[in-house]
This record gives sequence, C-alpha cells and structure tokens, in this order.
Amino acid sequence: MRESWKDRKIWLAAVVLGLVLTLFLTGINMVRLKRENREIQARLDREIQQGIAGEVFRLHVIANSDKDTDQELKLQVKNKIVEYLQQKLNPDAGLEETKEMVLIHLQEIEEEAEKTVKESGFDYEVHAAVENTYFPDKTYGDCTFPAGEYEALNVRIGKAQGHNWWCVLYPSLCFVDDTYGIVTEEKKEDLKAVLTDEEFDEILKNPQEKLKVRIGFRWF
Repeated sequence: MRESWKDRKIWLAAVVLGLVLTLFLTGINMVRLKRENREIQARLDREIQQGIAGEVFRLHVIANSDKDTDQELKLQVKNKIVEYLQQKLNPDAGLEETKEMVLIHLQEIEEEAEKTVKESGFDYEVHAAVENTYFPDKTYGDCTFPAGEYEALNVRIGKAQGHNWWCVLYPSLCFVDDTYGIVTEEKKEDLKAVLTDEEFDEILKNPQEKLKVRIGFRWF
C-alpha cells in the first residue's frame, strides 16, 4: 500500500512536471510566434511604404528657426514655390516628368525662394536640392502617408533648424492657402491610379491611429 502511494506521488509529480514543461514550451512558442508576426508585419509595412515612395514626389520647406517671423517667412517661401511650380508643371505630367521639370528649374526655384526672402527683409541664403528624405507619418485630409524615406524637393532657408512645411508634388497634393480641407475624391483617384490596392488601402487607414499634422491647403 505504501509503495502504491509512493508510485502515485511519483506519477502525479511527473504529470505536474509535464504540464509545467508544456506550458513553458507553449509560452516560448507564443513569444516566438508573436515576434515572427511582428517581423513579418514590419517587413510588409516597409514594402508597402517603399512601394508608395516609389510613386510619389514630395516638397519639403525648412524654416531657419521656430521664431514666429521665420515660420511666417517659411510659409511665404512655400507659397512662392508652389505658385511657381503650378505655372511650370504640366497638369498631365507623370512622376518622372515632374522630377525632371524640378531638376531643370532647380536654380530658378532657389532664386524665387531667395527673392521672397529678400523682399521680406531677411538675408538668409536658400538651398534647394532633390534628395531622399525621411518623413514621419503625414496626414493630408483623410490620407496618411506612412513614415519612411521619400524622394523630395528640399528647400532649406538659412540654418534650416525650424519646423518644416511638407506636401506631395506628385500626384499633386500641394496647396497654398491656410484653410483646412479634405482630399477630394478626384485626388484620391489620382493616387489610386499610381498605387497598388494594398498601398492605396494603407494610405486610407484610419488617421486617428496615426500621427496627424493638419496643414492648410488648396489644390493645384
């Protein structure tokens, strides 16, 4: 009888140990699966962002500083550049044609910006360049572009240490006034035409879940 009880205790201990090991291994597998899922999702998000980046061209205007006067100057420079590009760009221009036009007129863009700076009573230098730039999540109306590198026309005013003004040159989502608005269905169709379904769906994801920066605008 005593040996039978002893055997039962050993059996119970083995069962408990087996359950503990099973739970432990299950926990390890769950952690591994969660990590793998995160890595897969991160890779998919990266691929989608890179796909979007390959089909858009952005404008980035960087103020000299965050002083009110420098921020106001930034908006004046932005207005001048957008108005200049509006005159030069063919409304039906594609991505490569838009980039080519900007590169051809890069010096003139810089000169227009410098002229605006001088007329506003400042002596800052202005430098314009087309280059790859990291952008955080940016929301225009109800369209959110995921964070990542995008090719952009960067216009740097003075020390370029202030907050920035951003927009999308192609497809044309740039704007010049200070009223708030939404992305029209026509503009969404322009975006949809150059993106895959997955990329377009990513842009239309609930903006409440992403960093939103409201920007005043008027369409080209």
